[in-house]
Amino acid sequence: MLNITQKRWCVTHPLWIIALFLLCFSAAVQAQQITLPASGTPNTLSQLVEAIEAQSDYRVVYNAGKINMDTQIAEVATPQNLTTLLENLFKSLPYTYELKGKQVMLLQSKKRTTAPQKSRMLQGTVTDAQGNPLPGATLMVLGIGRGAMTDANGNFKCLVQAANPDAVQLEVKYLGMETQVVTLGSQSRLNIQLQEVQSELDQVVITSSYGTQKLKEEVVGSIVTVTDDEIPVEQASESIDKMLEGQVAGVLVENTSGVGEPVRIDIRGQGSLTPLNNALLGTSTQPLIIIDGVIMTEETGIDNNFFDGAGVAGESFTNPLSKIAPGDIESINVLKDAAAVGIYGADGANGVIIITTKKGKRGKTRFNFSTQLGVSEAINQIQYLSGPQYTQLRNEFLRNTGGTLLPENGVDTNWFDLLNTTGVYTKYNLSASGASERFNYRASVTYLDIDEPQMGNENKQINANINLGYDLGKLDFRLSLSPNYQQRTQPNIYYGYAFVPRLSPYNEDGSFALLGVNTVANPLAAIAQNRNDNTGYGLLGSFNVNYQVTESLKISSLFGLDYKDKEQDRYFSGANESGRGNGTFVLDGGTYPRWGRRLINSRNSTRWNWQTQAFYEKQWGDHGFDILGGLELSEEQTDLEYASGTGFTNPEVINAVADAVQDDDPDTDADDRFSNQTYRADINNSSRVSFYGQLNYDYKGKYFFLANFRRDESSVFGSDSNVAYNGGAGLSWVVSKENFLNNTPWLDFLRLRTSYGSTGNSRIGSYRALGLYNRSINSGYNGLTEATPSAAPNPQLSWERNLKYNAGLDLNLFGRLQLTAEYYYDDLRDLITSRDIPSENGFSSLQLNAAQMYNTGLEFSARIQWIDSKKFKWNTSFNIATLKNEVTDLVGLGSDYSTAARALAQRIGYSTSAIWGLNWVGIDPATGRDLIRYNDQVYDLATYRSLFTEANWEPIGDSQPDAYGGFSTSFQFGNSLSLSVRGSYQIGGEYLADYQLISQYNLTTNRNLSVNAFDYWRGPGDTSALQPLVSSSNPTTPNMSKYVYDATFVKLSNINLTYNVPVRTLRVPVDQLSVFLDVSNVAYWYKDESPEGRNGIREFRFTYPQARTLSLGVKTSF
Repeated sequence: MLNITQKRWCVTHPLWIIALFLLCFSAAVQAQQITLPASGTPNTLSQLVEAIEAQSDYRVVYNAGKINMDTQIAEVATPQNLTTLLENLFKSLPYTYELKGKQVMLLQSKKRTTAPQKSRMLQGTVTDAQGNPLPGATLMVLGIGRGAMTDANGNFKCLVQAANPDAVQLEVKYLGMETQVVTLGSQSRLNIQLQEVQSELDQVVITSSYGTQKLKEEVVGSIVTVTDDEIPVEQASESIDKMLEGQVAGVLVENTSGVGEPVRIDIRGQGSLTPLNNALLGTSTQPLIIIDGVIMTEETGIDNNFFDGAGVAGESFTNPLSKIAPGDIESINVLKDAAAVGIYGADGANGVIIITTKKGKRGKTRFNFSTQLGVSEAINQIQYLSGPQYTQLRNEFLRNTGGTLLPENGVDTNWFDLLNTTGVYTKYNLSASGASERFNYRASVTYLDIDEPQMGNENKQINANINLGYDLGKLDFRLSLSPNYQQRTQPNIYYGYAFVPRLSPYNEDGSFALLGVNTVANPLAAIAQNRNDNTGYGLLGSFNVNYQVTESLKISSLFGLDYKDKEQDRYFSGANESGRGNGTFVLDGGTYPRWGRRLINSRNSTRWNWQTQAFYEKQWGDHGFDILGGLELSEEQTDLEYASGTGFTNPEVINAVADAVQDDDPDTDADDRFSNQTYRADINNSSRVSFYGQLNYDYKGKYFFLANFRRDESSVFGSDSNVAYNGGAGLSWVVSKENFLNNTPWLDFLRLRTSYGSTGNSRIGSYRALGLYNRSINSGYNGLTEATPSAAPNPQLSWERNLKYNAGLDLNLFGRLQLTAEYYYDDLRDLITSRDIPSENGFSSLQLNAAQMYNTGLEFSARIQWIDSKKFKWNTSFNIATLKNEVTDLVGLGSDYSTAARALAQRIGYSTSAIWGLNWVGIDPATGRDLIRYNDQVYDLATYRSLFTEANWEPIGDSQPDAYGGFSTSFQFGNSLSLSVRGSYQIGGEYLADYQLISQYNLTTNRNLSVNAFDYWRGPGDTSALQPLVSSSNPTTPNMSKYVYDATFVKLSNINLTYNVPVRTLRVPVDQLSVFLDVSNVAYWYKDESPEGRNGIREFRFTYPQARTLSLGVKTSF
């Protein structure tokens, strides 16, 4: 009995073990609680798989060719345990499942008897919110995998076969639009309207021109994207950079120059030291700009007196971004930290701006046309002394200096009003685009004419863009061309000169009056008689070839070209003072005054870059990575020419340079016939070879890692240090995908990221590492050509380096609020500056890596969708950035060496943008002299200058703002009316006004002053005076704190009101039609308000008068 029992136990023992295992397994499965995302739209099989794998230790296995992962699943309450959830969901799915070990296997259902199939032919149209057809939209019957695509007119037909067609769901997708699921019901015709994607996370971000594309949630670096919808293309401006003012956190856009001239762009502060001499010759502080893979050329001066951009005869530079029309831009990506720019190595120190132009979209050829017409007026103009005021002040000066007083002549000429009229802004654009299965195309041409409020000045541009793409499957080609033409006519160059108001512009006979200012013309005469034409032709082009070797491996090659041919032609007529030089010349025995001057500056530049690279990406379960590696070659060649001729027999008409001839002087050995002509030529060439690589890795789509590296070898540096190694690394954690945040429906997205790395700056000019010489042609010893040393060679001159650290947080809340916060610290080392050296060396100066400084700050940006309904939408964005800069090290110059005023811009412990000078405390009521406080003592200016020098100056301000940013808000009323407002602001920072406009009284012989000069000291006991005694003996100095103004401002940049005409209702034969009203440069508010009847920072800040433009426009597509 015992043995039998034992045997039975032995036989049944394995059964007990199996039963116990199954019981434990069942309990384990029951314990796996799964929560599905509450997205507001039906979940799919793909989302179910993601939830199971993220919230349990199970893995899901399926055949992607047989299981449609986009199949929608039933809505069920969660959390549920795994087995219950699977049972509930798969009841209504055309699939089944099996649990094997730690795997959930998804299988096709076995064939079974089904209900009779019913057929229904569906047809309809897919459009956007404005009713424009969307060609190429896809419609998929969920659970079946069959569907259709819209044609060129947005129409579709689709046969649906199902047991219950009323329950069939149709999924509609289109790039850039929110996916929509439609339940058929009893409908057989559908008119589906898709809305644009609102979430930033759905945008594709181009992380580099080297082809890597990532969704925003996958990006590790600090990258801000501005899409074409966010670019205010109706704003009255000639270039895209002016439209970006205040739109990107940490990007400061300063536009105080004239139309068509360069605009200063600082990404996270100034990227190098303020140079001690010509600012045009220092290391570039501008970001690297790339358009469709083409590295753009920045116009700069070189170390040559004829080509340094300085003086009246200096070349006027043009804005490189005026080469492309804003309406042709699809997206702008601003790269700021090491993870983003490290792959650009020795050119990424100041940040990178990547611009991508528009391409054709699937469908028939679509034409777009727009026209815009506006009027402009000059604003914020300086107020000058009137005729009677000038006469009174001038007589005070003459009285105090022993001169003869001026009688009142009754003339009161307001030169500003005379020279500023109503400007006209005109713009036309026509584009055609489309795409088939293999070929896509887009062509556009834009004509812009800005007739400025400054009389006689005009800017004309023609910008074209052609984008062609051909796809052969594994092999595709893309060609991008942007030809451009620009003509700037600016005979009115005297907008910054204050002409005397007691002078009349005309003589009694109506001819132009001479004003008595040597080489400065009556501006009205200059407009009519002089020439200043700046004409340029250019081409931006790239050709890109991509070959998909395998599903994971792609090889690509790109060739980019930036070509520019520019000529500036100026003639100063002898009919006015601008062309009346000193001396005479003899020709054919006759003596003539040396009048008339012709100057021609020519610039021909070619920059090309060629890159070939391999890109490999692979996904292994939860692990994903991609690797990029490539070679890049680039070369820049610039040919500069200068020609001038002075002295013509008929100087009142435009003469050729070659006409400036004279008789040979028989008393000299040299040929003097052409001594009134000057010809110069120079070159600015450089080349570079680079290798680069980048690795991206992610785990479960939650943890991301990036590393990049670049080796550059450049011809611009010394032979001992022409190679640079740079790179960066970054980490990113998408916290919102963690299990512990599953039950936080208010949290849409949370990410933490950080990066560190080094970049460089090689844009220092071509020959600063080499010895420079001054060459004298036929004017050296015995009339020979000679060369004398100037700048010493430095074979160790090397890259400026920027060690970048960045930490950031991205947060999306409640489906409507998007926040980004970042901290950065840029350590700038090996900064290049010039140092004087003993003349015994044979040279006067030396370029060397001699300084270090840092930029640090915080950036914050927010976007909020206040209201989002079909009838009304309201969105707002805001950003703010702080900035602190300090010089931390100097070699050969510093506190112990600073003796020159400009050298104080380079002083340890202070910002490179600090303003140095004297602390002004008032006017001495007894003597009328300026009073200065120094070391807690008060001195009059004369005494101070006798005791101290410029080395004793103190910081009296800083031109760099403490914080800056921008804002925008938009309202959309249904599909018909929209209103947008954009602006920018600055907190802190100071501006130093030009003292010559205020208190340099000795210039009043032939020059007016601002009305502020009228607050001069009237006599002993005058306690209200702000300006000193009007006398040449009373000392003045430019850098006094009374000339410093608080630069805090708020600017309303642009207001746009657009009405979309209901073309379908009105049966207008176009696809889309809208009219708009736009106001640019709307208004300024300054914290430091201008005193009543006087000028302040509002008036003094702009060297070139700004213009407010009101325009009307029409846009249509057909």
